[in-house]
This record gives sequence, structure tokens and C-alpha cells, in this order.
Amino acid sequence: MKLLSSLLILATPLQAQVLGAIESFTKEDNADGWGFYNYATGEAFNASWKLPGTTDAEIYATFSQDAGVSLFADTISSGGFFVGDYASAGIDSVSCDIYVEDLPSFDNVEFYILAGDTFYYSDYFEVLNSGWSSLLNSFSKDQWYIYDEDDEEFVPAEVTASVLSDIVEIGVNFYPSSNSADGKTIALDNFALLPDLSPPAIDISADGSNAAVSFTGIEGIEYIIESSSTLLDLSWSQIGAPIEIIGPSETVLPLSTKSFFRILTQPFYIEVP
Repeated sequence: MKLLSSLLILATPLQAQVLGAIESFTKEDNADGWGFYNYATGEAFNASWKLPGTTDAEIYATFSQDAGVSLFADTISSGGFFVGDYASAGIDSVSCDIYVEDLPSFDNVEFYILAGDTFYYSDYFEVLNSGWSSLLNSFSKDQWYIYDEDDEEFVPAEVTASVLSDIVEIGVNFYPSSNSADGKTIALDNFALLPDLSPPAIDISADGSNAAVSFTGIEGIEYIIESSSTLLDLSWSQIGAPIEIIGPSETVLPLSTKSFFRILTQPFYIEVP
């Protein structure tokens, strides 16, 4: 059962979202534009920069007793790179690194988006250890929810292209499990908007001593072709340089022995100024 969370938002004109945008909080000015919402007080503040006692760059907040907190981006965050029309930009996924100081007093964490005036929430993520871990969620392939005010429950909802065309806020909700979380820290780093990271469907054909590997690429992804003669984990080897292609692609390769082929994907990142 998901818990109800809500924020009071002042709507402002949308900026331009950027496919592959990643915020690493390398400057304090970047952190100042991100928000920290405290459910204990119902107030929002600028997020704090750099965990005390460390030189790493991130934003962080502390729990107040057993109340949740949010770290989020809106139109004034990172030059507006994280809001706007996700659908037109080809944005399919959101990823980040999170820090949890004290796992025993921590309950769960989720992504959320505000599209127009409607909040959508991801499933909760399981955090296995104190310290840093990574989150990744797809808008098209993973389940999202909205809160039904009449029935007072969360119900599954589809995040359509129409929903993604009007993103005014995006963030991460952190929830403690008890009052023992009071004063404990959570943090956020390497927040990124990414395309669909699923490996593409491939077609392989052989003609004499050559094999043709065909697939359709999308914007924001680098594709790596690998081959193996045995399918063992350590037997895969990269063929040529990574490929950046939008649309149909065919790569012809020499075929001296029986071979298996696969394609790996990795996103292009654009560091926020």
C-alpha cells in the first residue's frame, strides 16, 4: 500500500528539458535551485549542498521524526533542464543515486512527477544497505500510480505521451520507518533524464563469410555490438567502435566461425551547466 504524499506547487512557465541531462551538483549554485520539502512542517526550502564531513558534491536533507522528505527539481532547478515536454525530447527513464544514512530507520523511496496538476508516483524501491545506491525507472515500462481522492487509495495509471508533454516538477520522495529516523540524512546525486535503455531487437543474417547485424537506433543512445562463440559470460568481445545511430542500421561483419551476437546500450550524458 502506497502512502499519500502531496506538495503545494506554484505553476510557472516551462523551460526546455534536455535528453541525457545529468545533474551532479558540482557547484553550489546548482544545488540552490533544487527543492527540499519537509512533510513534518509542510514547508519547502532550497536543498542543502554537500554532506557534512565530505568533499563529495550532492544535495541532502534530514528527517524530522517519522515524516518524509522530498528532493525535487522544477522550473528554477538546473536551468529548467528537468521539466517540460519529455515526450517530444524522447525521454523515457529517470535515474539517480541516493544516500541513506541509517537503513534500520528508513522505510522506502520513490520517484514522482507532477504533470500539469496531477502527481504520478513510481513503485517503491528496495534499499538493501546504508550508504549509496542507484535507482532507475521507466515511464513506459514500469508501473506508476495516482492517488484517488474519493476512494483514498493509490491506483495504477499509465504515463502517456500526453502526460509526459507537461512535466512541471520531478523528484524523489524518501520515507522513514519511525521516529528513530529523526536527524538522519538522505541525499541525492547524478540525477538524469534518459531515453529507453532497452536493447533493441536485432536481426542477423549470414551470407557466405559475412554476417549482417541490423537494428533500429534511437536518439541519446550509444550501441555496442558484441560477439561470442560460446555464450559464456567472459567470452563476449566488442566489435568495432560504439555506434550512434537514429533509425535503421546494418553492420556487416566477417564470419569465420559460428557466432552469437548481442547489442549493449549506454546513454549519452549532458552535464548540466
